[in-house]
Amino acid sequence: MKKMIGIIGMAVLLSGCTNTTAENGDELLVSTASSLTEVMKKMEEEFHQLEPDIELSFNYGSSSKLRSQIEQGAPADLFLSASEKDMEQLESEQLVKAETVVPFAENRLVLASLEEFPKTADFTETVMTAEETIAIGEPDSVPVGNFTKQALDSQGLWQPLEGRLIYAKDARQVVTYIESGNAGLGIVYSSDAVISQEIKGALEVPGQENPVVYPGAVVADSQKQQAALAFLDFVAGPKGQAILEQYGFLPANEATP
Repeated sequence: MKKMIGIIGMAVLLSGCTNTTAENGDELLVSTASSLTEVMKKMEEEFHQLEPDIELSFNYGSSSKLRSQIEQGAPADLFLSASEKDMEQLESEQLVKAETVVPFAENRLVLASLEEFPKTADFTETVMTAEETIAIGEPDSVPVGNFTKQALDSQGLWQPLEGRLIYAKDARQVVTYIESGNAGLGIVYSSDAVISQEIKGALEVPGQENPVVYPGAVVADSQKQQAALAFLDFVAGPKGQAILEQYGFLPANEATP
């Protein structure tokens, strides 16, 4: 991943050759990981107070699906990913502007339930003795599912649990399965557990060697690069970081202090 190199400076540099959303008369389209759905509502509200002429529109989905859409030429101005791997792939294909890539948040995986776990609860014992179905993201196409499989594999739990798992198309659907009772347990991002009004129990998943890093970048073909940089700068800056913290995200090491 590229380190952030003066996003504000980049915005000034690009201002002479690109138009803002207001100048183009339409919305800035942000392709956004589904686990950011709730926090982006607050981000939009706060950002609009600073930049009232820039209207935002969000396309939510799994990061891998959004990456594929950008590869296929679907319209997008900014990509906010829950997967470094998907961002790096777009960067290698020169489909995002490398100089704008910046990590803006981090996350962790937790086992979530509608009921509180006992204070002495052990993750392995809980998942191995529980009779409930466990919801996770689809491991081959959804970042949260891939991270989940890696963590379970490292603990020797993937094969014993595989027959009890149901797969979701993205992080938000895992939460929906838990909240609706279609799954008794689920492995979600810690931010999703914080945001949910129904989820009461959360146990950290062992085997997570590194946090989940969320990078953002301007899409190379965007005609609204100045506006895209302005919103990315807001997300990675102090105000955006404060909002992310409110919604259960961890600060990214390279985000603007």
